[in-house]
Amino acid sequence: MIGDVLISSIICNNLRIAYPKAQIDYLVYESTTPVLEGNPSIDNIILFQEKHRKSKKEFFNLALQIRANQYDLLIDAYSKLESWLLVLISGAKRKISYKKPGRTFLYTDNVTFAAFPKTNLGLAIERRLSLLEPLQLNIEIDPLPKLFVTEKENQEAQLLFEHYQVKKERKTVLISLLGSDKSKTYPLEYMAKVVDTVADNQDVNILFNYFPKQIEEAKIIFDTCKPSTQDKIYFDFLAKDLRGFIAIMNQCDLIIGNDGGAINMAKALGKPSFIIFSPWIEKKIWATFEDGIQHLSVHLNDFKPQFFLSKTEKELKKETFSLYSEFTPDLFTDKIQHFLSQNLSNKQETSVVVIQKNKIPLSALIITYNEENNIESVIKDLDFAAEIIVIDSFSTDQTVAIASGFTNVKVVQHAFENYAKQRNFALNLAQNNWILFLDADERLGSELKDEIIEIIHQKESHSAYYFYRTFMFKATKLHFSGWQTDKIFRLFQKDKAHYALQKIVHEKLIVNGSIGKLKNKLIHYSYKDYSSYKQKMILYGKLKAKEEFSKGTQPHFFHFYIRPLYQFLYQYLIRMGILDGKKGIIICYLNALSVHARFQELKKIKANN
Repeated sequence: MIGDVLISSIICNNLRIAYPKAQIDYLVYESTTPVLEGNPSIDNIILFQEKHRKSKKEFFNLALQIRANQYDLLIDAYSKLESWLLVLISGAKRKISYKKPGRTFLYTDNVTFAAFPKTNLGLAIERRLSLLEPLQLNIEIDPLPKLFVTEKENQEAQLLFEHYQVKKERKTVLISLLGSDKSKTYPLEYMAKVVDTVADNQDVNILFNYFPKQIEEAKIIFDTCKPSTQDKIYFDFLAKDLRGFIAIMNQCDLIIGNDGGAINMAKALGKPSFIIFSPWIEKKIWATFEDGIQHLSVHLNDFKPQFFLSKTEKELKKETFSLYSEFTPDLFTDKIQHFLSQNLSNKQETSVVVIQKNKIPLSALIITYNEENNIESVIKDLDFAAEIIVIDSFSTDQTVAIASGFTNVKVVQHAFENYAKQRNFALNLAQNNWILFLDADERLGSELKDEIIEIIHQKESHSAYYFYRTFMFKATKLHFSGWQTDKIFRLFQKDKAHYALQKIVHEKLIVNGSIGKLKNKLIHYSYKDYSSYKQKMILYGKLKAKEEFSKGTQPHFFHFYIRPLYQFLYQYLIRMGILDGKKGIIICYLNALSVHARFQELKKIKANN
């Protein structure tokens, strides 16, 4: 639990920045308190002890103690049975936790439990920071957990280094030798080879991190190492307690080894880390701050993904030891060597956390013409896509200049003939199989982004997905007027779909395969003002006229007068535009006008031909 408690402390740290005078208390397991000592963001540590688990009376007394504090805010980063009961009794005014089935009634704010990381912070960090989002804190969020080492503790650690005659002229590497249990422990004979790689590659001091009860396993690794490696290992150099270990780690230069509390503590001290993950642990959760330089990790899935196809965590855990046998050190020896050379050079700089957006294998395509008011926002909305392409129809405003100002955006100008041809042209430019088409006046909410990311990461996905859209009339939502069931294809796999050339406006996607629907809605800022929306509807009408001409439609009285009237009445009465008030009248009228413009334009085309 040490890693969980340390990482969750970032919630306290950021609350302290936002509310410097607040009382901030932290409820944790008793054994984990050493990682919180000296943290100025925490006023009181409330202990969850073994007696609270064993005795219902003691548990209830703890709940009453929490209730007596009359907290304004309670954040549950644990979200399991023990914490649910405490939340229920707490009486806190505001309660925040993850959105999970069957427990949303306990909280005032339920936050989406993200399935995939958006940045290199890792899911463990991102999930905890997401619990702060409902508060809309007006601060710069600090994502880095922190440990606080006193001067006395540092001096005591330095005396230990002197006592064991650790060579001062060498850099010191700490090896996280053993995991918290066997399923999280890299095979001992393999770990010995890792230690040999460190010793062969660099002239360093090597310290082993293990508990006294693990000394037999530690001795096996030591005895398996080469004699030249053993000469660099200070085997008996151990801390008396967890605070002592933290102080020793503070004197080391980096850490290598099994994922666990030691790695998380090293990162909190600003030390570079190289993690070897157990095959059943999800790397995306605990590979925090990974930048390829100061923080690296390896997982068998990186090298042999075939072993992980369609496997659940439970299945992987059962197969841990057979999977570990496949995870030989030679798979990542070069990565360890690179890590050491990057972080043990004399020119090594202070560890700095660089937050990098994760890019997913997705091509985001935007068709534009005079969209200077929208283009910047829609591009920023797509910052998770590996590729963003703007296909512009020779705009006369600043659209191209604004889009070209983004280094991650490719701008291509192409004469507009119709929407179907323009979209197919864009598809030919895309480098990724997953395609996301957005109009410049459409926006993705955070939950829709997460849903898209999850779909693309799934092993089994549909060929294409419908998006339902929320139509925005200026800055307010239009509830009816025919838009309440509006849906459109926006996400699909390139090799399984294309646009039919017969439909030149409100183009039709031909899909080879299954079709899905997304739960979260796309926001459509279509109506900016009356004149611009009127122009858009007339343009659509004129383009639709070309479709009618190709079908051989002969326009007459019915098309000029009855069809527009029917369109208005259908949307206004049957599709309940009347409930949208004045906005409903405007939208229904302009949509009817588009029908009238279609057949007027068709009449002109017929006359010209």
